[in-house]
Amino acid sequence: MSVAKVEGKGRGRPRLQATDQAIFDAAADLIRERGYDGFSMAAVADRAGVAKTTVYRRWPSRSHLVLDTLTSVMRVAIFDSGNVRADLYAFARTLAAGMRVPGSRRLVAELTLAVAQRPELADAFSRLYAQRRADAQTMLERAQGAGELRPGVDLDLLVDQLTGALHYRMLLRGEGPTDAYAERLVDSILEGALPPSPDV
Repeated sequence: MSVAKVEGKGRGRPRLQATDQAIFDAAADLIRERGYDGFSMAAVADRAGVAKTTVYRRWPSRSHLVLDTLTSVMRVAIFDSGNVRADLYAFARTLAAGMRVPGSRRLVAELTLAVAQRPELADAFSRLYAQRRADAQTMLERAQGAGELRPGVDLDLLVDQLTGALHYRMLLRGEGPTDAYAERLVDSILEGALPPSPDV
């Protein structure tokens, strides 16, 4: 899922993905090096090798740029294939892959501190994670309605168990979760969420 912005039609040349990525890379590097308070839009432009107007035209403020930067690093895939295990595997693997990107632990740690101190940044991050949770829960609700999950399973708690364990692995243990770990985690969580086997 992406929250990348789209410029209006008829406003000059189309955005270049390579330019966006260069800006995201520069912003992420500066946040890792200096923290949220130590980077500026001008510094990002200089590090990315683009004009300041290029950055300001895409993102009106630092918080907007930070939000899209984190989204570009910590991408999440939400599928609804009709197989809840496969869909949760895809969700967990993509989140784990973002956590293995070099410097992602420092980036997330710095932004977690900034979110705790700055209400405007906290609001933006809350909207991002609320949307991600809503997308994941919609998929899980479909699975529950189809009988793939027990009726009484707390879907909100299930999402917390999955994402919380992955973040714990990265932030506190300092390990980028592997795909194998992500899949074992899904299997463990589903162990208590699947309906009884017809043979039981």
